[in-house]
Amino acid sequence: MNPRFDLVAFDLDGVLVEPESSWVYVHDHFGVTNETALRAYVAREIDDNEFMRRDVALWMRAKPGICRSDIDAVLETVTITTGAREVVQAVKATGAQTAIVSGGLRHLADKVARHAGIDHVLANDVACGPDGRLLGEGVLDVELLAKGDALVRLQKRLGVKKARCAAIGNSFIDAQMFEVSALGIAFNPIDDKVREAADHVVVGDDLRLILPYLLGK
Repeated sequence: MNPRFDLVAFDLDGVLVEPESSWVYVHDHFGVTNETALRAYVAREIDDNEFMRRDVALWMRAKPGICRSDIDAVLETVTITTGAREVVQAVKATGAQTAIVSGGLRHLADKVARHAGIDHVLANDVACGPDGRLLGEGVLDVELLAKGDALVRLQKRLGVKKARCAAIGNSFIDAQMFEVSALGIAFNPIDDKVREAADHVVVGDDLRLILPYLLGK
């Protein structure tokens, strides 16, 4: 079967998994909030590295000596969206490649990729020492406010043109991915910007609802 697309890129948080932010999911577990840092980041007063640094600092204060295993244990409780694996497998059956492009946490992205069979993962991480303890820094792979740039890097690496790429997201930070793709699908959108940027808006609790748009059926 000739694929309609050569690459389909998925946002992680709020699309492939139910929580809207894997970082906030960890914050909630430890009873902390990053609202101040979030406002500063959206206002461009701090960059991605400082944003992650402040997030990690919240966890380190809440649990002195915190290790990657502590974060992993929290993320193990995250629910993967119904139909995620079936959607990925249906897309791959056409010959297309699949990817996660997310500012979310790499451990969770890797877990979902293994579960669903996703080919490529671009996501952020936390820096840890040899003993697994958090070092207070993040590891930047995807700039939240420049997710389109991350997707373009992947397209270039794979030799995929915009006309052969589709993207699925749920928030304004995913609108950039839509701009560099031939098809943009807003799945359970949480703001007007992503709704307006999308070619299709899909609302529901099963990701398989997007398949007709991806497969052209």
